[in-house]
Amino acid sequence: MTSLQQARAVAYEIGCRRIGAPQTVPLSGALGYTLAAAATAQATVPTTDTSAMDGWVVSGPGPWRLDGTVTMGALPGPPLAPGRARTVTTGGAVPPGAAAVLRAEHGDLHGDRLLGLAGRPASPGSDIRRAGEEIRVGDLLAPAGTPVTPPVAAAAAVAGLDELTVYPAPRAALVLLGDEVIDSGVPAPGQVRDAFAIALPAILATQGVSITDITRVQDDRDAVRAALTRNDVDVIITTGGTGHGRCDHLVPAVGETGGVIRVRGVDIRPGHPTVLAQLGHVPVIGLPGNPFAAVAALLTIGSPLIAGLIGQPSPSLQRRVSGQDFSGVTRGTRLVAVREVAGELFAVERQGAAMITGLIDADALAVIEPSGALAGQSVQAIPMPWIH
Repeated sequence: MTSLQQARAVAYEIGCRRIGAPQTVPLSGALGYTLAAAATAQATVPTTDTSAMDGWVVSGPGPWRLDGTVTMGALPGPPLAPGRARTVTTGGAVPPGAAAVLRAEHGDLHGDRLLGLAGRPASPGSDIRRAGEEIRVGDLLAPAGTPVTPPVAAAAAVAGLDELTVYPAPRAALVLLGDEVIDSGVPAPGQVRDAFAIALPAILATQGVSITDITRVQDDRDAVRAALTRNDVDVIITTGGTGHGRCDHLVPAVGETGGVIRVRGVDIRPGHPTVLAQLGHVPVIGLPGNPFAAVAALLTIGSPLIAGLIGQPSPSLQRRVSGQDFSGVTRGTRLVAVREVAGELFAVERQGAAMITGLIDADALAVIEPSGALAGQSVQAIPMPWIH
């Protein structure tokens, strides 16, 4: 049985081997992807000295005579002589010779004569944004491996970039195994409703994965083998069939298609029948058939593989504070659905491997070592990806 730490390392290594070829896309199309190359500034920001406030650019001590207006969007105007002032709005280019910006609320204009209010001096350099104080040409905006968030795209735009080089979204095939699974209506005794076709694509979308198709496969080895025989996707994700029973065909089907099992079984509860495999260059994540166990395995083991696929660092487990005592398990790692209350983690009510309803109230997945954890202690946790 592979430890959780080892399984996460193997998963990340498998994902990195299948990383897609970088693509250069417009800024508007880069959001949600991951930088394949560093974004560096092509422009200085601000491009010239600019006013940080509405008011007047002034030269020398007051009072001043008004000699015009700074035009927004225009180059810096002619030099400003001592004793002179020009009306300026926020962002306007400061002309040579200007010593400061006098804020509109700090000045009193009488005709063309400007006086500073008592106690409100325009000290040298005040309210002027100097050229390049935010960014200079060649500055690093974001390194490769950075997710393209709205702030990254906005910074790229103001720094003169029109395009970014990113890794493409991984394409995933979802293969749902099991004779007992139905996709509509009330299940009869011995049947279960499919929870995966609805939940897994949504969870994977939060991680930047695009589902190309969903295939339902009966508990038949030939059918499972046929569903795995493809190389038109970046990852195959299966549910069910990962155990050692007579109806569990995933592992033998991988072998019969020339694949390699990298991990069979992980020391986590729930989720221990998780499988990691490679079919040529295509990774396979074999999730358990029980819904909570499958989600737990996807978050703990599937996430590092996906991070590798999109060029991101392997995600670290976060540190949180336990609000209660958590018992460990005899061996391996216990995964507990928890809710955060006042900065502390508490177990939700329903915790069984098959109990998907417990996740309704969960904010995170607590990772409890065999020794357990006492209230007030630091524990590792993985936030639920649907919680914002």
